Amino acid sequence: PLPERSGRRQDGFAGRLLFVCHSILRDVHKMDPGRAFDTISKILFIKMYVERSGLHGTFTTEYLDKRAHVRLPTDPAVHDGLFEQTKAYYRADDLFTAADKLDISEATFRRIVKQLERFDLSKTGDDIKGLAFEKFLGTTFRGELGQFFTPRPVVEFMVDLLNPKEGELICDPAAGSGGFLIRAFEHVRAQIVADIQRQKDAERARIEALGLSQDEEERQIEEAFARLNQELLPSGDDNQPIDTRVGRLAWQCIYGTDAEPRAARTAKMNMIMHGDGHGGIHYHDGLLDINGIFGGRFDLVLTNPPFGSNVGSDQKVGGSDETRVPVDAAYLQRCRERGYGAAWEESHNRLLQAAGSKTPILDLFEIGQGKNNRPTELIFVERCLNLLKPGGRMGIVLPDGNLNNPSLAWLRRWAEGRAKLLAVVSLPEETFRSSNATVKASLVFLRKFTDAEAAQWEAAWAHAHAELDARFDQQRNEAHAAYAPRILCGEDAEVQRLLDELAALGVQRTLLPWQHGEAPAYPRQAKPTVQSKPAWMGEVDKAHKKTATELKKQASAALTAVQKRSDALLSELKAKFKAIDEAHTAALWARVRELFDYPVFVAAPKAVGITSTGETGEGVASDLPNLLQAYREFEAWLTNGAQPEATPNFPVPSTA
Repeated sequence: PLPERSGRRQDGFAGRLLFVCHSILRDVHKMDPGRAFDTISKILFIKMYVERSGLHGTFTTEYLDKRAHVRLPTDPAVHDGLFEQTKAYYRADDLFTAADKLDISEATFRRIVKQLERFDLSKTGDDIKGLAFEKFLGTTFRGELGQFFTPRPVVEFMVDLLNPKEGELICDPAAGSGGFLIRAFEHVRAQIVADIQRQKDAERARIEALGLSQDEEERQIEEAFARLNQELLPSGDDNQPIDTRVGRLAWQCIYGTDAEPRAARTAKMNMIMHGDGHGGIHYHDGLLDINGIFGGRFDLVLTNPPFGSNVGSDQKVGGSDETRVPVDAAYLQRCRERGYGAAWEESHNRLLQAAGSKTPILDLFEIGQGKNNRPTELIFVERCLNLLKPGGRMGIVLPDGNLNNPSLAWLRRWAEGRAKLLAVVSLPEETFRSSNATVKASLVFLRKFTDAEAAQWEAAWAHAHAELDARFDQQRNEAHAAYAPRILCGEDAEVQRLLDELAALGVQRTLLPWQHGEAPAYPRQAKPTVQSKPAWMGEVDKAHKKTATELKKQASAALTAVQKRSDALLSELKAKFKAIDEAHTAALWARVRELFDYPVFVAAPKAVGITSTGETGEGVASDLPNLLQAYREFEAWLTNGAQPEATPNFPVPSTA
């Protein structure tokens, strides 16, 4: 096992060790980087199974020799048999399919086991294991596989800004390699460790004040510390959930999904390496509920959803492995034993029905219903808000077009009616850059409305309508009054004369008053004005019927001659109504924003701890620490009443 000191050298050594194993697979079996990474991950899970199950000790070639010694001729090869046992051990995690194989020779397997003997996963400190695995990920995934990863400085900033607390439920529905969940886990674990240390200090002071003998004092202090240290265990000796403070964090508070099986396995391994929390991570489409991930459950959602792809109407619930709705008894029993309750039952039954009717995934979302496709990141905005409890907090990475493209104003208004915008941080272009793409993005932080805030928002809308509707209805009436006579006669004097004569006989050519149509489901807006075409109305008494019929025939002939002009005027009126509708909507939103006004933290840091070549770490410039401090000052200012004269003067490069 690695010694528990010189952490940076150890994680560097362990990272190189994992890369050597990766290189063996590449060189001996000519594997491409993706397949080689998958295979080394499978071997790491075998090692984890052997060393964490408590049944076998350290995973060594000597252990393999002992297994080979008792192997029967009809048994599978030792390494294949171990992989099958590992698949069974992690069955509840949905890590592997029944068809998954190692697909390497026993000799290659032995070479890798020999390399990994020095890396005991049951004893090495979690920080060292986690950093080693991240270095390995950085070398293989980011570089050779060309995947987008959220840079660690950005992940840390987003988690630290939202500041998750002990007992809060945290989810990432597009977890990738698990970066947000790992940082959230570490953030909360650090709070627990600090609190345990405070309790230790208090216990020491209490015991020392008793005036005991030195031996008895040391015994009681040691006993108190051992009891408190139990709260820091993430799992039991059997690698199963344990009822400790860190155990509840690891097994009850961390949830995530990814639609790529490789990414889901990576996230699970990454979580285990950092101290566990892997049980809530699943290979599954993040837009669909699975396990304990369902609407209205989470205090915190953090994610960097996929950019540049679409959710199409051809993607159905249950139509693929990653959109499956599990029905096996073990899964259902596990969910019920975990106490997810009636909300989970309702969610599961709804998805079963959707799978049975082959419902498009888009139809599960308000902004997707009836659409042929929507950009994936837009659907994830709604998904994340749906996952949150009232008052829950959210951090999401979004392309800047989502924030400033006029064609997406509807999305911004849709979100504005459901959550408070806490902060927007515009990132430098080099933050997300690969060999073939650069995505200019921002970090968007929201807090879902509480029930009280939702009621305030509705009250603001009602108030705005009460103030403004009459004014804009008057504008519609004036426009109708100005255009109706011109439309009816096509601005032709002879037509007007005939219409006047008909009116005297009781037959009128009329442009009915405008009406309010039905507004779209979203975003909030003034009801559209609907205007019908001119129509004949009225009846003539018998004495004048023949005269009226002849006049009407003449008027109709005359109207045909001016029809184009009449139609053009009607189009002008409809355009006028549309402009009034748009002005009405703009005025409503402006008034609601006045009535439901609150400050938003906005910043544009020049450096965020990543270079144009993707390097991070010490020595890389970053404004994020100062920006986080500025946000804390902003929070304090809000808490103290947001008095204009006390507005913080932020020292970092920003527009806040």
